Order: sequence, then structure tokens, then C-alpha cells
Amino acid sequence: METHDIELEALARSLAEAEAELASFQSELDAVRAQLAEADIEVKSKEMARDEAAAKAQASREALLRYSREASEWETTWARAEQTVRELESAIKHREEEASQHSGRIAEIDAEVTGLAAQRRFEVTELGERLHMLELDRVQARADLDRTFERLRSEYEIDPEQWQPQALPEGVDPESAPKQLEEARTKLRAIGPVNLLALEEYAKKKERFTFLTQQREDLHKAKAQLLEAIEKINLTASQMFSETFAKVHENFKDIFKTLFEGGDCELRMVGEDPMECEVEIVAKPRGKHLQSITLMSSGERALTAIALLFAIYLVKPSPFCLLDEVDAPLDDANVDRFLNMLRRFGDRTQFVVITHNKKTMEAAGCIYGVTMQELGVSKLVSVNLDGVDVSHESRREAITAAIG
Repeated sequence: METHDIELEALARSLAEAEAELASFQSELDAVRAQLAEADIEVKSKEMARDEAAAKAQASREALLRYSREASEWETTWARAEQTVRELESAIKHREEEASQHSGRIAEIDAEVTGLAAQRRFEVTELGERLHMLELDRVQARADLDRTFERLRSEYEIDPEQWQPQALPEGVDPESAPKQLEEARTKLRAIGPVNLLALEEYAKKKERFTFLTQQREDLHKAKAQLLEAIEKINLTASQMFSETFAKVHENFKDIFKTLFEGGDCELRMVGEDPMECEVEIVAKPRGKHLQSITLMSSGERALTAIALLFAIYLVKPSPFCLLDEVDAPLDDANVDRFLNMLRRFGDRTQFVVITHNKKTMEAAGCIYGVTMQELGVSKLVSVNLDGVDVSHESRREAITAAIG
């Protein structure tokens, strides 16, 4: 019994040790299982992160491919735009050269017409004076010829136009003829001296009269030709003036409506002859009746004058334009319209504006002014604002800082 008890106790101790070892193994197994669970969770997290990274990489590759295609399309578009810009610049340059050639030709024609008209007037005046002198010479020659004819008729009883040598009349004795001749000479001496060169003088006077008559006819022909040339010049000038007046009138109406934001205007020729007539300006701002420019306010007159100036400029443009205080009578709203008009023509003409208006100075690309930083010492200051995108306040500050 004791042996069995000892064995049972030994078995119980072994069982307890085995159970303790089993419990230890069970705890270790639980720890390993927990580690495995954590590792599984970490693996799943890593797999999810890997899938997200793969998805992002695929999206990045697709975006990169899309951006590459867009960049290629933009490069193609940019190349086409550059080619179009070059073509437009070439066309603009060609148009500017043509405009410059036409402007030069128009100026030459104006100078030729003016010079030719002045020359024709001078020639007409000179020919008129010569014609007057020839007319006086003709009258004098005719008077001398009449006096010679009268002397031949009164002293010699000879008609110069019908005179011919004749034979001695019947009843005249050749023997007594010398005595009769002497008696006649005595009577003739008693009468007074006789001009024996009357026939020669008559021939000379007649030749001179014929010459002067021919000269007078030539002068009349020359006068008629000059008057015809002057008439052609006046007709051409009238046609050119009428055509130019019509173009200016259309441009004036368009620019007037732009500056006044509506309304209507007219240019009227007062008179029949375009070269001698007066030009009347009639304007109708929006909301007012059609009236003469003399009845408008100073600002409206200034804006109308600006419209007419640009209307004439469109017919005969120039690369430079100087405007001296044209915006002085204008209010702020009209100054804005005036500046919009300058910007409209700024791509083809460089405007130099003399002004004291702040808005006009703020809109300028480059400003020149004279300041006196030291007493009695003037200094020229320039501010270049081309290409600088700043607000009106910043422009004011830049101008004030430069002028000091």
C-alpha cells in the first residue's frame, strides 16, 4: 500500500509537472498564435499598402502618358501659333509698307497739284500782262498807220490800199509839165515839208501790225489752253476733295458714335464749289437735338474735334501723332473714351500726348516730365510702364516717386 501510495504521489507530481508544463506550452502557444495573428494583420496591411501603391503608380503612369500627349498637342499648337504670328507680322509689315508708299504718293500728288496750280496762275498773270502790252502796241501801231493813211490821202491824194502807178492824164503837156511841176513844188513848199518815206513807213507799220496781230492770236490760244488746264486741275482737285470729304464724313460718324456712345453727326459743305465752300460741323450727342458745334459745351466740342481728328487720320494715317492738351476740357468719363480711342489706334501709331490729366498719365506706357528737385535746377524724368501689369494706385506711386 505504501508503495502504491508513493507511486501515486510520484504520478501525481509528474501529472502536476506535466500539467504545469502543458500550461506553459499552452501560454507559449497562445503567444505564438497572437504573434501569428499580428503578423497576419501586418501582412494584410502590407498587401493593402502594396495594392494602393500599385494603383497610384498605375494612375501616375496613365497621368504621365496623358500629360505627354497633351504636351505634344500643345507643342504642335504653339508651333502653329508661332507660324501664324510670323505670317501676320509679315502681312502687317507688307501693309505698312504699302500704306507708307501710298501716303508718299499722295503727298507727291498734292505737292505736284499745288505747284502746278501756282505755276499756271503765275503764267496766266504773266501772259495777261504781255497781252495787255501787245494790245497797247497794237493800238499804237494802228494809230500810227491811220495817221500815215490820212497823210497820204490828204497830202498826196493817194489811197494806199488801191494805189497803182498810172500814166499821165490826158491834156497834160510834157513841155509845160516842168513849169507846172515847179509851181506845184512851190505850192508844196508853201504848204510845208512832206514825208517822202511814208510808203516805207507804211510797209514797216503794216509788217509790225501783222506781227502784233499774230502774237495777239497766239496769246489768246495760250490763254485758252491755260484756262483749260486750270479747269482740269480744279476739276481733279474738286473730285479728290469730294472723295476725301465723303471718307472723312463716314469715319467721323463712326468715331463720333464710339466716343459719345451713340448720337449722330454730319459734315456739310456750305457752297457750290468744293474748293471755295465752307465746312459746317453739326453734331447730335445722345439725348440732344441736332445742333451746330458752336452751341455745344466745351467738353462736347473737344470730343467732337477729337472725333474729326481721328476721322481725318483714318484717311491719311501717320506713324506719329502729337496731341497737345486735347483732354483738358474733358471730364473723367470722356477721358476714358478718349483713352480707349488712343488704345484702338495704338498698334499702328505712336501717340505723344502733352497733358496734365492724371488718368491720361496713368494710362501712358512711358511718361516724361520736368521736375525741380533743387531750386533753380530743372531735371528731365522718365517712367517706363510698358509691359508692367500694376494697378492704378501702384502707377500713381511710381509716378510720384519718380517726379519727387
